[in-house]
Amino acid sequence: MADPLMTRYRSPPQATMIERLRAAALDFRDRWRSAKPRRSGGLRHLEAAGVLLAVVAILIVGYNFDAAGVAWQRSLSTDLVRWFFEPVTRLGGSGYIFFLSGWIAIGAVVARGRGLSRVHDATLGLLAGRAAFVFGATALSGILSQLIKHLMGRARPSLFDVVGPYHFDVFSISARFASFPSGHTVTAFTVALALGWFMPRWRWPLLAVAALVGISRIAVGAHFPSDVLAGALLGIGSTLALRKAFAFRHIVFRPKGHGFVARCARPALQAVRRIPVGRG
Repeated sequence: MADPLMTRYRSPPQATMIERLRAAALDFRDRWRSAKPRRSGGLRHLEAAGVLLAVVAILIVGYNFDAAGVAWQRSLSTDLVRWFFEPVTRLGGSGYIFFLSGWIAIGAVVARGRGLSRVHDATLGLLAGRAAFVFGATALSGILSQLIKHLMGRARPSLFDVVGPYHFDVFSISARFASFPSGHTVTAFTVALALGWFMPRWRWPLLAVAALVGISRIAVGAHFPSDVLAGALLGIGSTLALRKAFAFRHIVFRPKGHGFVARCARPALQAVRRIPVGRG
């Protein structure tokens, strides 16, 4: 049976949308508060080492490739940028991700408990939970990205001839000084990683698209290569952290061995496929 996101607060079939959403929120709150995540000193050390390696990698790429990235961008033809890289870069926008994942989660919650079978009800719960995770991961990584952007205040490549590749205006709120990290790349890798856990066969194609989004940010002159690498690592790191937090509470994911897996997708889908379908 699939793992429903909401189990404790069940709404009657005649419940309104607001009542169903409130029940879902209360159940999520209770699950989050009641769980006691396991802590591992070895895991914390591994995570700290990962952060250190990420910082070193960003510094190396910044020192060796940021100026070259600007030169490459300027060598591209205007038509190539307009017809290929500009459409690709729009895939990294977060607006449509919030819209789709939010409405899928809300729609699945509202549709539950209306006289459906337990299999259908559980499948809707699974869908709601996964959509909510994508929404939450995108929001978390996006907030972290904005905080770092305005804390660092790195000048964008458009100012390269004026201030060079390593100018920082700390605590700036100007969009011209919001190059580090690449927000579109953050979103692209966050969504690709999250969806890849739910659709393993699509994991590598999704990550390839995310990488292409990152390259497109350099091609359109919005970011340096180190901004893109930082965005990819931030998106991956924040999504991994959120998955761990969910898994320790058995929401959407669960611990398995030394890692985590998505909860009960295959049994639910197999159960749904076994439901006989009448012929018209």
